[in-house]
Amino acid sequence: MNNLRLLLAGLALGSLLSLSAFSQTAAPAPSPVVAEMQAIVGQVREKMKTGKPSAADLAPQIAAFDALLSKHPEKTEDTAQVAMMKASLYQQVLGDEETAKKLMAAITADYPGTRAATSAGRVLQSLTPEAKAKAKAEQEAHAAKLAALVGAPAPELDFTWTSRPGFKKLSDLRGNVVVLDFWATWCGPCIASFPQVREKVEHFKDSPVVVLGVTSLQGFVANLGPRIDTKGDPQKEYDLMPRFMKEKDMTWDVAFSSQQVFNPDYGIRGIPYVAIIAPDGKVRHAGLHPGDKSADISGKIKALLKEFNLPAPAKG
Repeated sequence: MNNLRLLLAGLALGSLLSLSAFSQTAAPAPSPVVAEMQAIVGQVREKMKTGKPSAADLAPQIAAFDALLSKHPEKTEDTAQVAMMKASLYQQVLGDEETAKKLMAAITADYPGTRAATSAGRVLQSLTPEAKAKAKAEQEAHAAKLAALVGAPAPELDFTWTSRPGFKKLSDLRGNVVVLDFWATWCGPCIASFPQVREKVEHFKDSPVVVLGVTSLQGFVANLGPRIDTKGDPQKEYDLMPRFMKEKDMTWDVAFSSQQVFNPDYGIRGIPYVAIIAPDGKVRHAGLHPGDKSADISGKIKALLKEFNLPAPAKG
């Protein structure tokens, strides 16, 4: 999924807002500069909920970024992050690549040695004609892989731990519509989509629909306060999952697969990632985002229930 699609789903301004509520470790309170920046980003997100905003729509927020940088002319990691966020807004939200490139170049010159300058340099490199051609080829290959996956038998998943007793592998769930939501405890967009997943679980609770959060051993658990190291101790990571599920109100089952969460058999390059398996065990949809309304996951589930003459919710 590209960054713009995630943004349009109301999640985050790319991966640059590393001081979000979903950071891998419990971060200290943000500095005043970062706090003001986060407030501006929040305003951008609000405007994006109704669609893709224009430069005119976001003029007050762009002016707010400029005012914040004028108020803090010091060249620090925090102010560099503000400059980078503004540049990212032009690139990822407004699609104004030329302005974004100018802003990124200024960041590398004005904030040398900062993380933002390093990121800006990488973005500029990715915008060269050669890099764009390579990225396009990779995207086309990935799209072809997803297209080949749809209609084929679902690649098997072997579970090393599950919150639902009685099954050891994906094929044990055959006969149900299975919604696989690949995720990890450190993934902010994954956690941000939990309310949407929860709604689907509730809506289809009386139908043969299984929503399964699939993860794999990561060597640590995030977002339960300070990051908890579990490297070399799989049982510790398994034992922490029920607590995580309770604290995050995960009303669906979770499974650890022996395959990595970035599963190449499913063409997973980023999470969250949803695949929908039909009752006959074949993949019907892949590469969906659980928080993206346009993906119409509920509609796809209902269509499969109807196709296989299975009970569906009376409403909705």
